[in-house]
Amino acid sequence: MQSFWQDMKYAMRSLRNAPSFAIIAVVTLGLGMAVNTTVFSVVNGLLLRTLPVPHAEQITVLAMKQQGGDGYHMFSYPDYEDIRSQASASGEVFGYRTSLVSLISEGKGDHCVLSRVTGNYFSALGVKPALGRLILPSEGQTPGADPVLVLGYSYWQRRFGGDTSVIGKQMQADGHAVTIIGVTPQEFQGTYAFLNMDGFIPLSAIAGMGGNSPVEETWTHRGQRSLSLMARLKPGVELSQAKATLDVIAKRIAEQHPDTDKGISIGIFPERLARPEPDPDNTIPNVSLAFTVLAALVLLVACFNIANVLLVRATVRQREMAIRAAIGAGRARLVRQHLTESLALAILGGAFGLLLGWWASGFLSSLSLGTDLPITFNFQPDIRVYLFTLAAVVLTGAVVGIMPALR
Repeated sequence: MQSFWQDMKYAMRSLRNAPSFAIIAVVTLGLGMAVNTTVFSVVNGLLLRTLPVPHAEQITVLAMKQQGGDGYHMFSYPDYEDIRSQASASGEVFGYRTSLVSLISEGKGDHCVLSRVTGNYFSALGVKPALGRLILPSEGQTPGADPVLVLGYSYWQRRFGGDTSVIGKQMQADGHAVTIIGVTPQEFQGTYAFLNMDGFIPLSAIAGMGGNSPVEETWTHRGQRSLSLMARLKPGVELSQAKATLDVIAKRIAEQHPDTDKGISIGIFPERLARPEPDPDNTIPNVSLAFTVLAALVLLVACFNIANVLLVRATVRQREMAIRAAIGAGRARLVRQHLTESLALAILGGAFGLLLGWWASGFLSSLSLGTDLPITFNFQPDIRVYLFTLAAVVLTGAVVGIMPALR
């Protein structure tokens, strides 16, 4: 380790003696690193970062497909009841529906995005309240009953300034009175990806229905498919096992209700691969992979450019290497010195690239896409991005230094 630090000190002195080369090399590698860090941060935010709930790897998304139909569809409430009761051995099935709702408090109104959720929504996810309580599994079972509202953390801060006395207050949701019972934790934004929900109400609530359909129709009409379903698999239950169970359930539902559910099948996906909704073509994962490969190619081109410059420097430094060899430095020692110098360049380039990537990720996270909807992207670097950058630094140092070192 002591000899490594000696090599590193010598490498830094060597770079200091060639400032023009050092600046060009660091900027070139830094730009390549920045592209990779930014792209990976976006991929991390879109696909890799899990829901902020306990054991998020157990959370899955269900989707219905009907023979002759195009793509996946949502579920009706009667379908949800059948699936939940028959799949209880594999996991807990819960559902939600996203709705635009007008919320009015103390004469001031807001157009908000709410999730109308089944009673077991929060208990299945394992979410704990930041204030008050959340919707209970016993609530939301009767159409029109339980007019309660759970505020999203961001909306609570924006609308009420984080006032803890909001618990018990009443608001008007689409003209119907609802009582505020709690606030979700700051990190939980809901389960519809990239939307930061303003609040949550039971599925039984009249508010947020849309159109003139009475809430009772949601409970009885199998053709009214507006419910997104998710499931938390029990520990030890594999995705393939859950899929086999759902195949049996789908066949049974299709046989019992041929007028609406003939030829249906039920798919199940890991939550991270079904954002914002299940996609049979895996568009987001495929596009993410393509951009990751392109970013890697950009860094590879930068590495070869700097490697060529180092080859020229190696030719110029032949006399220096000959003197070091004459006084006892072996071939392995000289190779290690070259690799250490390239690693020093990679570290400086990685630090510069991480700084640029952090700025670019923050800029992309702040984009509103020209809409009033509470769309939220979180592309800020986390431990996964830092580890990726560290791996890129080590790999870059090896790629950049191996050719001049062998020479």
